[in-house]
Amino acid sequence: MAFVADNSVIVGWFIPSQASELTRKALRLSRRERVHVPALWQSEFANVLVGLERRGLITGHQVDAIVAKAERFGLEIHDAFPSISPLIGLMRARGIKAYDASYLHLAASLNVPLYTRDGSLRAAARSAGLTAP
Repeated sequence: MAFVADNSVIVGWFIPSQASELTRKALRLSRRERVHVPALWQSEFANVLVGLERRGLITGHQVDAIVAKAERFGLEIHDAFPSISPLIGLMRARGIKAYDASYLHLAASLNVPLYTRDGSLRAAARSAGLTAP
């Protein structure tokens, strides 16, 4: 089954220190199922990689290699939502931040599970019936 993966999961596919059983499970699943992300994922991913580079934890060459691999993954990147209202509603109802609401809204609109390492987003997904198996 296709799924939505948030940045915390996708980073774990490329940065060993961020890997977990959940990220490994999602990576295995990504080899045979479609992975969906909202458009803001690109900015989040770039921010994490450059942050690691600036702290000297990875090199610029490693960042470039990770980006090249990520782009070959064929993630289904969804454009911004036509209305902000559903995000506001999710933020209010679930007590989550806007970028987390983007992942949850996408999972709900596709009716697919959401893979995340973020505790508050995982709780929101669980209450919406969208928890990864």
